[in-house]
Amino acid sequence: MLKQEVGLLNAPKIHLIGFSYRPFSEREVSVLKRCSKVYLFSSALDKIEKLPFEILSKLTEVKKLSSLISSIQSERKEVAILVTGDPLFFGLGETLLKHFPKEYIEVHPDLSTMQVLCARLKVPTQDVRVLSFHGRSFDVDALLKAVKESPYLFIFTDSNNPPNKIAEALLEVDQGHLKIYIGERLGTDQERILEGKPNDFIKETIFEPNCLLVENPKWWQEARFGLTEVDIEHRDGMITKDEIRAVVVHRLKIPQGGIFWDIGAGSGSISLEVARLFPLVRTYAIEKDPSACETINRNKRKFYVSNLEIVQGEAPSSLNGLPYPQRVFLGGSGGKLDEILGFLRALPSLERIVATFVCFNNLQRTLKLLKEDFLTEVTQLQINRARSLRDNLYLKAENPIFIFCAHRKSIL
Repeated sequence: MLKQEVGLLNAPKIHLIGFSYRPFSEREVSVLKRCSKVYLFSSALDKIEKLPFEILSKLTEVKKLSSLISSIQSERKEVAILVTGDPLFFGLGETLLKHFPKEYIEVHPDLSTMQVLCARLKVPTQDVRVLSFHGRSFDVDALLKAVKESPYLFIFTDSNNPPNKIAEALLEVDQGHLKIYIGERLGTDQERILEGKPNDFIKETIFEPNCLLVENPKWWQEARFGLTEVDIEHRDGMITKDEIRAVVVHRLKIPQGGIFWDIGAGSGSISLEVARLFPLVRTYAIEKDPSACETINRNKRKFYVSNLEIVQGEAPSSLNGLPYPQRVFLGGSGGKLDEILGFLRALPSLERIVATFVCFNNLQRTLKLLKEDFLTEVTQLQINRARSLRDNLYLKAENPIFIFCAHRKSIL
């Protein structure tokens, strides 16, 4: 119905106008005068003095987003919605586009809070990564991962996730050396820029609205690939060796996005490498041993991996209900190899399987079960590591490992 109505209008039905840091343009004033209603969220009422006097009688206060959507859907004349900052930068624009065709909306952006704070600090915005905890739950793993991977991290805050909370989280994980800038009431007469280390803001009174910028000059030193067996917590040598892990990740040919399953995850070493290297890939570590799942969780927290989910349970039954993967690594089968491979064969999205085997029998069974639907490749990897012997070195052999790789024929 909405798309049919779009063609009957000479102008967009919804005008989404940002109005925090600059005066209204002549065109925007004309639009506001023409609109039958002008919606304004309660949180922006303190900026009402910026509005042209003749617009005030049209103002409709909005307290809930759901009521705004319902009201607009019943309108037949042009309306305007006033929001702070840039509506398409972590703003209302994204939500409106889910409810109305884009042809139905015209956006009039103002400067974003991030642009204003960066301008005050003379920080080039192309170097800034953005994270929003405004109206969202606090995710400490996402925070720490972003901090370590960015020279500057801008954070949208709110009353539930204030700068004090973020500073405290940074201190708890030994990031107290980072520099923090807080923009308080930007664009008003009460504007204030605070600068310091996380410890300086634990008990600081910070007025709303506010935002935060974290500076990490050593961000580029953080390695994204190449964790070692010493780095990753594990028990009794139960970990995919470093060299094997490198080949496995290479064979997986992980895309930039999608779903990855690590079945029989053990310590989670493969999951950790994939999740760190490909932050847009949703990684699932499936492991039946509860104590091993606890180990994976500790490793996840240690390396600030936010795109890794741990699934405790025995495959293949624990795989039901998970998002379908494009890539799977099979590191352990718990005696249910045939059942797991049968489950994987039936997944329409699955393109590539990589598995490691010590025993030749399991390798043969895998080849037999998958040869009809997949092109297969087998490599044997023999690792020899140098060890000291008095004043000399000798090579100590690790167990040889078969690396199995299968690519679905229909995907070629």
